[in-house]
Amino acid sequence: MEKLTIVLFWLSLVCGITSSLAYIGNFAAKAERRIHTYTAVGSALGTFTLLMAVIFIRANALGVEKTAGPFTMRIIFSTFIIGVFLLIESIYAGRSSKVKAFGMVVMPISVILQFLAWHAYGLTEKLSDQLKSYWVGIHVTFAVLAYASMTVALAIAIAYLLQERQLRAMRDKKPGKIFRKLPSLEISDDLCHKAIAFSFTFLTLVVATGIIRAEMLPQWSMWYKDFKILMAIATWLVYGGYLVVRTTFGWQGKRANMFAVVGFIVAIVTYLIGNTGLLPSIHSYGGGLG
Repeated sequence: MEKLTIVLFWLSLVCGITSSLAYIGNFAAKAERRIHTYTAVGSALGTFTLLMAVIFIRANALGVEKTAGPFTMRIIFSTFIIGVFLLIESIYAGRSSKVKAFGMVVMPISVILQFLAWHAYGLTEKLSDQLKSYWVGIHVTFAVLAYASMTVALAIAIAYLLQERQLRAMRDKKPGKIFRKLPSLEISDDLCHKAIAFSFTFLTLVVATGIIRAEMLPQWSMWYKDFKILMAIATWLVYGGYLVVRTTFGWQGKRANMFAVVGFIVAIVTYLIGNTGLLPSIHSYGGGLG
């Protein structure tokens, strides 16, 4: 069964690379080509499906405990990123077909995660008794969904800032390729907002379930002194601040998207703290996503 999952994994990697090249090719071409579009979307969907198969087959064959390492977590992260992107693309396809241009960023990120997953193949660690809990599984699932949404929001925010900069620079000149190939600034801004709102929802659940689980265990009773937990709360506050200033003070456009980039940087620092051992943390176990 493990050989089957390896075959499916490599097929998903081929599909991911194919999708990435198709999205990039479609963006670089002078005119949109239907073959590029169908190949890009079809391969992305294929990657998502194959990775889901790897996750479920491996968990069913080996058990959750033996698959709770970096390899599996990176696959799940890659899968969720693709899933969030495909969801956004399907929802906004009727409003702007240019939304698919974000695939040239999202799909290569998923491919990199798959390569990193293979690098960690076999580096699984048995879960401690404290981590054998449905609370932990729910907590981690929420975390991956939150990070996946953050990643998609980052790609959109960067695209927005590049497009906005080009628009300001050209003034009376004709729009450049980046401006013509990407969705309008209004749509990009709205997409980033929705991706962050989606991420914030799951980030709230991450913090809540983490605190609940910590309170259940005497050895984790001092969770409020854990630096990663404090940074996770800081990330929650940054993204919450984004939503507040956007809703209350009408922040949109460049300022809001720069806010989104800052939030992602804080999130990455939060992730690195617990998963690289830079600072002591109760999250330094099992490799997590790292």
